[in-house]
Amino acid sequence: MGTGSIGIVIPVYNTDGAYIDECIASALAQTVECRVVVVDDGSTHPGTLESLARWAAQGVEVVRHPENRGTSVALDSGAGALDTDYIMPVGSDDRIRPSLCAEVAAVLDDDPAAGVVSTDLRFFGSHDRIDRLPPTDSVADILFGNTIPGASAFRRSDWIALGGFATGLKFGQDWEFWVRLLATGRTARIVHQPLYEYRRHAAQVTARMTEEGKLEHSLDVVRRNTGIWGDHVEEIMRRYWTLKDEHTRQAARLEVLERRYGALNRMLGRGARLLRSLRPGRKRAG
Repeated sequence: MGTGSIGIVIPVYNTDGAYIDECIASALAQTVECRVVVVDDGSTHPGTLESLARWAAQGVEVVRHPENRGTSVALDSGAGALDTDYIMPVGSDDRIRPSLCAEVAAVLDDDPAAGVVSTDLRFFGSHDRIDRLPPTDSVADILFGNTIPGASAFRRSDWIALGGFATGLKFGQDWEFWVRLLATGRTARIVHQPLYEYRRHAAQVTARMTEEGKLEHSLDVVRRNTGIWGDHVEEIMRRYWTLKDEHTRQAARLEVLERRYGALNRMLGRGARLLRSLRPGRKRAG
């Protein structure tokens, strides 16, 4: 069990009140003592405000922004309200298992080099599955794309040293922060238990964002940290050329399979369609 103190930050913006209730209840049910700070980032939805008012009346700390200022500012407000050693962001529509804070705090206690600790994810809602996170050995591993969940624990001292989260980003705030954090030499660790429960639903920002929008926002992360990408350009190109060569090999294999079996597959398809057309009760054209 970890000995370092840990605080949970829950940014909220017009989240369904029922989701908020589940989220806060799970944060309060941790097996170790945690400070919980909820940041209302200018919500206007009645269900959201009603839920937050109920929890505030029960003693949960709620920091309120008079207007919507973005996830980065909300996370910084929550982190600034805490005096704990470690910080664990939790999405307001998600849930965490009771042992999550104890597990991630223990890793941060035991490994002074660790800068961010994640757990495997259990997706629920529109679909259910468990994701086992891939290892992240260095900052180079996340320069092609983020593999570290935003809901991961980090040291408050690192948050202070890095100047907090980058403002003005509508997507990838966590990725941008992890890039800067790992560029300092910190490592990423994973607890291979599905302790974070990530809700999938149609109202999520990522679900509504187009692929073009995600690309543009991802490029914004790169533009803000061109020095880091430049420091690792040789590794980036090595990985790019490796992926390109693998793609070429796979395309060649598919071409061979098409030459060998494509005609047979098409013939079998025509036969299957003919058999369906000859079934009793099906009127033939003509």
